[in-house]
Amino acid sequence: MSIRKNQFEFLANELFYEIFDYLSAKNLIKSFENLNKRFSLLLCQRLFQLDLSHLSKFQYEELIQTISTNQIYALKISNKWTINIFSRISFKSMTNLRILTLAHVNSHELRRLFDLKDFFLIIQQMNTFKIQSTNFNGLDRERLFVLQKIFTQMPKLRLCQLPLLDVNDFDDLNPSTSLETLVLDYCTMNCLGK
Repeated sequence: MSIRKNQFEFLANELFYEIFDYLSAKNLIKSFENLNKRFSLLLCQRLFQLDLSHLSKFQYEELIQTISTNQIYALKISNKWTINIFSRISFKSMTNLRILTLAHVNSHELRRLFDLKDFFLIIQQMNTFKIQSTNFNGLDRERLFVLQKIFTQMPKLRLCQLPLLDVNDFDDLNPSTSLETLVLDYCTMNCLGK
């Protein structure tokens, strides 16, 4: 009796990588994780882009247990669904993290994040940092603290997105020389003149 293999398994690894690009990390892992040794190995070698902003607390816990944190290349975090998400993520082991997007966080939460020792080590390797739809206005000390950290402690930063930059912020900031693109969701005409 001969066992007939599915034709799908004969495809080249490169083709699977192309297919994997169309799937979210959650769907990719659920579909291929324990299929066979070959797919488990392909998944172990892959870097993931994770969007945690639409996951429930349970889905987040499940996903983090199945992915090694050093496989995370891009991460989107939203503080909408959990209060202490930053204390639950181990940034120390995210050695391949290059893109971080933070949504729905306020300047106080951002300051707490930048105060984490593990986060300080990781931000030095990031090339993209985005803060989206957040309460980031006003001239408070926490917001200025966060801006100073972004522009002084992220030497490889090439793209930065901020919700707001005020004309007075430029008095205390010296953007990194590696910064190529600064995206502002809002700024005044006075700010553009600086």
